[in-house]
Parts: sequence; C-alpha cells; structure tokens
Amino acid sequence: MMRHRYLLIVLCLTFVLGACQREAPVEDTTADPDSAAMSDSSAADRIHDDEIPGRAGELARDAGSKPQEVMDFMGINRGDVVADILAGGGYYTYLLRERVGPTGQVFAQGYSPALAARVDRGDLAQAGNIMLIDSLSQLPDGALDAVFIVRAFHLFPDPDTALGHMLRALKPGGEVGVIEVRLGQEHGHDMQTHRMGEQTVIEAFQSAGFQFISNSTILRNPSDDHTEFWEGRRHLTDRMLLKFGRPGEPAPATPPTASAGP
Repeated sequence: MMRHRYLLIVLCLTFVLGACQREAPVEDTTADPDSAAMSDSSAADRIHDDEIPGRAGELARDAGSKPQEVMDFMGINRGDVVADILAGGGYYTYLLRERVGPTGQVFAQGYSPALAARVDRGDLAQAGNIMLIDSLSQLPDGALDAVFIVRAFHLFPDPDTALGHMLRALKPGGEVGVIEVRLGQEHGHDMQTHRMGEQTVIEAFQSAGFQFISNSTILRNPSDDHTEFWEGRRHLTDRMLLKFGRPGEPAPATPPTASAGP
C-alpha cells in the first residue's frame, strides 16, 4: 500500500514539473534598436556605473576609443543637438553632452539602467541637456545635427526602419557617424564575432537615402586579425569610422540683380 502511494506521488510531481516546463516563456534576446537594449559598445567592454563610479572609470578606455578625435571628425560643436543610438552605459552620451555644452542637447536611445541611474543621481553635470528615450520614433523631426552609432549598427534587426527614423530626425545636411568592428573583408555581417564589412555598411546607408561622405583611419588596428570577438577589448579592435549625410535641400534661387540705369 505504501509503495502504491509513493508511486502515485512521484507520478503527480512528474506531471506538474513537466507542465511548468512546457509553459515557461521563452526569453526574447533579439537586439532591437527601438528598445532599451544595451549596445555592444557598453556590454562587451564591461563599463558599468554600478561597478566603476562615473566618468573616472571610463578614462582608461579613451586611449583606444579616441573620442575627442572622433567628435572632431564629426564636427560636433557647442550648441549642437545630437543622438547616441544604443547608448548602453553612456560612454559617448557623457562625452557628447560635454562637447555640446548647456546650449546643446543629447538624445540617448537604448540606454542601460546604469545610465538612467547615473542621470538620476546627478552624476552628469548639466544632465538637463540629456534626454533618455526608449524608441527611435521619439526622435524629433528635423532636429538633429548628428547621430552617433558606436559598435551597434550590426545589432539592428531592421536597418531600413532604423535608418529611416534617423533620416527623418536629421536636419538637412545633418550627419551620422558609424563606428563598427571590421570583418576583414569588404562585405559581410558575422554575428559570431560581431563584425561587419565596410561596404556592407556603406551600401545599407546609401540604400536608405544617405550620402557617403568620408571615412577615417584613426581607429585602425593592424594587429587585429579579424577572427575573434575580443571579449572586453572591443574598443581596441580594428574599427571603421564612417560619415554619412542627409542630403541637403537646395538653396533658394537668388533673384537676378536689377541692372543700374544709365
């Protein structure tokens, strides 16, 4: 009798556990630029504000990332309105905020909880010029001087939609700066190593209506053999730095000057 009861209990537990496993939800890990997903530029470099206090913990990254040279290449000036896409922990959000000053503004999309907490704590001076947004659709029409996408473009599941939002939000003549880790060949997109070919990026932007303006070699690293992910050292890889522009609207025609009379 006791044996039958024991078997009955075991069968009941097996049924319950099996039902729980069948009903357990599957986590969606798709990186979506219209969500608050953390970008590769923050997650892979292990820069977290809960581990390293504020800007002081990010200084070691500057030598490899060369943010001042990158912002110079993009022509970021005081008073500009810019966006940091898939901002993660806010490495570039902070630096852009510092560059544009209190008269400028930085939209940070795809931010981590650490960046939100950092802003809430008041760790960022003049934090009032940082606007945290959850979706690219929240970018205001025709308001941006520049957009930064730092090692995050390869994460976009729908590049055309994302680039369409950026094109809409840029001023005529506004620009997008893209930093991506090189694949080692002109075309391709490898999510195992999180690398892209330069021509793949250029063609995606051109297809979306952007003009390719120029590139820079300041982030090249010839010691990178383009085969690995470089866990924790993504800011030291061989990276492309590309600049794209929203085509400017034609200037209004100047009326002919009346000739002077005799």
